[in-house]
Amino acid sequence: MNIQLSQTKNKGNFFHQNQREILIGFCAFLAALVSLIFPNNLFGESFWSSFFLFFIFPFLAIIFILKEPLANFGLSWGKPKSGTIWGASAAAVFILISLFLVTKPGLMNQFSLARGIAGSFWYFLFFELFIALPLHFFWEFFFRGFIQFGLEKKLGAYSLFLQAILQSVLTLKGSWLLSSLILSSSLAAGLIARQSRSIFYSFIFSWIISVILDIILIRIIHQAII
Repeated sequence: MNIQLSQTKNKGNFFHQNQREILIGFCAFLAALVSLIFPNNLFGESFWSSFFLFFIFPFLAIIFILKEPLANFGLSWGKPKSGTIWGASAAAVFILISLFLVTKPGLMNQFSLARGIAGSFWYFLFFELFIALPLHFFWEFFFRGFIQFGLEKKLGAYSLFLQAILQSVLTLKGSWLLSSLILSSSLAAGLIARQSRSIFYSFIFSWIISVILDIILIRIIHQAII
């Protein structure tokens, strides 16, 4: 009887001591599950689903359920020097990797461009600033902010790998090369966020890599046409 009471008490203590992390994990799992159930085939669909699932939903959970400051989840300037150095270094590496991959025959068709941005500079600018930019922020807030920083106290560095794996799983419907790049860039973004204590630098890093990759692909397409 004493053993049973002790086991019940320990079980209760476990949930009490980890209720914050359990709540974050449940919210993250729910958002990821809904994202998988309702696939987004268009950028417009991806924008609005990411806005609600990866920004509004965790934002409301932080404010009204966890009742914590947003700075706990990376919405602060953190360490600007570390963020700038790590972000710039990672960007340089991934730009070189992107240049290498897209020039290899057979690999370029693994990448995709948003419809219309290769034919119009103004539409390209609109897309990168008003669709791609906020999309990357939503993803950073959810994966690096809500999941990584949210679970970091209990999981430590493992939360960095957890968020990267989850983000890559959500993109398995794409090409293997794109999924691999997303996994590696998510790990890099997680490292930038961990070192800078902010999601702003990893957000800028991710967006810059995306823009430069689009520019490289558009350039190659135009050269092929000429």
